[in-house]
Amino acid sequence: MPKKNKVKYKVKEKEKERAKEKIKILILKPILSNEEISKREGGYVSQSECNHIITSDTDAYYIDSDGNKKLLFKFRKNVIPNEICINAYNALEKHAQKKNHNRGAAAGKLKKSKLPNHVGKITKTDKYRIFYKTKSGKVSRDNIGNMSKSNIAGYYDRPDRNNYNRNTNEKNINTNMNKKTKKNNSIPMCRITKFTKDEPEKWKLVIPLVEEADKLFKELVPDRHSIQLSRAKKTPDFQIAKTAYSTITVNYDWRTAIHRDSGDLEEGFGNLCVLEKKKSKIEGDGEDAGNGEDALGYKGYKGCMLAFPRFGACIDVRQGDFLAMDVHEYHSNTELEGKGRLSVVCYLRKKMLNCVE
Repeated sequence: MPKKNKVKYKVKEKEKERAKEKIKILILKPILSNEEISKREGGYVSQSECNHIITSDTDAYYIDSDGNKKLLFKFRKNVIPNEICINAYNALEKHAQKKNHNRGAAAGKLKKSKLPNHVGKITKTDKYRIFYKTKSGKVSRDNIGNMSKSNIAGYYDRPDRNNYNRNTNEKNINTNMNKKTKKNNSIPMCRITKFTKDEPEKWKLVIPLVEEADKLFKELVPDRHSIQLSRAKKTPDFQIAKTAYSTITVNYDWRTAIHRDSGDLEEGFGNLCVLEKKKSKIEGDGEDAGNGEDALGYKGYKGCMLAFPRFGACIDVRQGDFLAMDVHEYHSNTELEGKGRLSVVCYLRKKMLNCVE
């Protein structure tokens, strides 16, 4: 190695060592039992319940019932370049604000005012979903929950149900599944999402953010990253830019209720970034910020911290930060004051493996 490169290498290593020295290590004790937290599913967490408010580089662990030390999260401040965040925010802003009604416990316990306007008579109610007739009296095929500004991009491991319903109505066909398609109707089990398909230029602006998240995931949780990347590589047609992810979920000004994620690879790990309108709007775009001010005068938001209520830990993730987290532990968001928070969750859908060539 040339002398100049050796010097650069040593400088980088020293910077890494200094950074490690500043990382706070927490061993968290549960303040709620598993039974107590499960009873609160679909409810909300208040910031007053946060015994630990995390605003700086922190690694947090807990001891499970078998005495094993488990990673809960790793949080890093200001590690994603601002230009990448700005580009991603402006690309995702409109898509993230579309309302969806299939988020289960994360959207909270059913509330009539949060259901879509086309719902008429409710014919059956589950914990987080309803079956219903439309206002015109037609029985709907859908079962839906509370509306939320939460949407996906990248690739998905379930058929587009709009295509499925349309095809079924036309042909009245068999709906049994094989690995790659629904039998007899060629509806793909794994697919590109509408946003990624219809907005290729915007999607290109999102990929650098996903790649940065992937680098940080590999650096902070290398064992989980290795497992997840290996699985993602088995379906390269549904892999985001050679990363360990197939999918991102984008949420806009959405305070999630207490829930655990499902559908992602259990052996992997959840990754979260946050983008902020206040820090991301392009000067001179003239867009109204939604509160009577132009985008440059936008006040931003407070709160909406990512909370692990069983441990009383809340992380204030802001633009440029990165959080690697156990999404199979109950989590939620604290109160949101203001507007302009766009969260990006990167993960691998576990059923992508059904679409291996």
